[in-house]
Amino acid sequence: MRRFHGIGHLRGYGGLKILVLHILSEDPKNGAEIMDAIDVMSHGHWKPSPGSIYPLLSKAVEENLLIKREDRKYELTDAGLEEISMFKTGGMSHPDSIEGILSEIDNNLSYLEDLSDDKLAPHSGLLKNISQKINRINEAVNSTGKES
Repeated sequence: MRRFHGIGHLRGYGGLKILVLHILSEDPKNGAEIMDAIDVMSHGHWKPSPGSIYPLLSKAVEENLLIKREDRKYELTDAGLEEISMFKTGGMSHPDSIEGILSEIDNNLSYLEDLSDDKLAPHSGLLKNISQKINRINEAVNSTGKES
């Protein structure tokens, strides 16, 4: 799932509605899965309460933006897709170039640099693996540069 870094400005009802519709544009989910997705997207900074998610879902069903399936998951209707279509801009798309990918990596690394050591410590193995990959890429680039 794509992380949405500018999540702070979406905390109002309208913003939460757009965020929920965006999440459901990826695949149907139940209310608990939507709350968990927002928690992940905000890097643990915000997990909406059931008191804000479930009334929003009920209202979106009434407005014909969502349908509630028999498996209790919510799915976007055509009207729901239309509602979020104006928000489908570069900010939510996947990078489509090496420069875009590297820029996104740089942004995420800046975020990680701001975290406290105790938050990063449980992930030291993964961080080491990432560091090794970056070193291999740098070595390959440097060896290619020397050959030309």
